[in-house]
Amino acid sequence: MIGFGLGLLCAPVIYMIYPELVPGPMIMNALLITSILSVKHRAKIDFHQTGFSIMGGTAGVLVAGVVMLFIDSHQYQLLFGISILVAVALSLVGIAPRVSIISNLIASMLSGFLGTTTSAGGAPMGLLYQTVQKEKIKANLSIFFTYINLFAIIVLSLAGVIGFSDFVLFLYCIPALLVGWILAIYINRRINEKLIRTLILTIASLSGLMLVIFRG
Repeated sequence: MIGFGLGLLCAPVIYMIYPELVPGPMIMNALLITSILSVKHRAKIDFHQTGFSIMGGTAGVLVAGVVMLFIDSHQYQLLFGISILVAVALSLVGIAPRVSIISNLIASMLSGFLGTTTSAGGAPMGLLYQTVQKEKIKANLSIFFTYINLFAIIVLSLAGVIGFSDFVLFLYCIPALLVGWILAIYINRRINEKLIRTLILTIASLSGLMLVIFRG
């Protein structure tokens, strides 16, 4: 409904309830949604800017893949919690950076890293594109995250972090995702976007703090 929330809200909450869903199935969930959005908004895609985004995002995913190889479950929970808090902080930043090659590369690299490790990588790119035309935001970010999510799945599969069981869990999630998608179409114009955004960031912040503080 508001352009973000799947990763930032759901990932930390779901991790505390059913950790097997993070990061693999959650990244697959995001891939499904961004693929649908990419097709819907394909006419507005700016391939020049998206090309630089994909370069930075690729680097971020590769770094994340290496990191995931060398951390245990307790270290991952700490990384997860800190990453969520960083994503929330970026979502709250009141600046509007200019979209350039450098800013695009930096933001996309951060998004690639956060998205691969936590499935909540939208904040850096959302911050960069916040002043761009709404339809263009959806188009560019959707195609970017379609690529990043797909590449992250490949990298994490090669690293042995996700496997067939994650794909099965993703299949179980599809009906709920589709119900949410349909509901969003009908209630999108009837919600208080500011209130929903505040609620998501508050829950994500509390979840991130809990992951950092209450580690096993």
